[in-house]
Amino acid sequence: MEFLIRRSASKARVTPRQNTLLLRRPPPHHRSLTNATKPDFIPSLLSVPRVPAKPGNWHPALVHSSGEAKFTVIRLAPKGGEVPKHFHNAGWDYFMPLQGEAVIEVKTKEGVERDYEMKAGGFLSVGPGDVHRVRNVSETEEFVFFLAQAPRGKYDFVAVP
Repeated sequence: MEFLIRRSASKARVTPRQNTLLLRRPPPHHRSLTNATKPDFIPSLLSVPRVPAKPGNWHPALVHSSGEAKFTVIRLAPKGGEVPKHFHNAGWDYFMPLQGEAVIEVKTKEGVERDYEMKAGGFLSVGPGDVHRVRNVSETEEFVFFLAQAPRGKYDFVAVP
């Protein structure tokens, strides 16, 4: 939650920075977030800056992380950018596509295989032990998605060949 404070331009010795109509101020009990994309308010997840690529040509930009959850914006390059096959022992992945198209390939711990076509506005949850891979299917457009992971304290990434 943020508080909006109105400033009067008529106050003496007002600096240009103070002379804004609205300033965001956290409540007194607010604690700082572990946040790679300061400030704590992000007007558009699509505006989160690109970070260096990992093998597979995917760019994970941390938005927030705490003991309970981790939130990341991930960009997959066109022409086959992917998050490689992996699973998590105790954590859940929650996929929310923002832009582009991709396929999320899932093989459950029971052996059931299914491909999910993902587009902006979709949602998919993948549970512990389920092997999954995210693959951009576009030749020209980046695939961007918001990923929530929980519980953060038990989160791991176990690569699968």
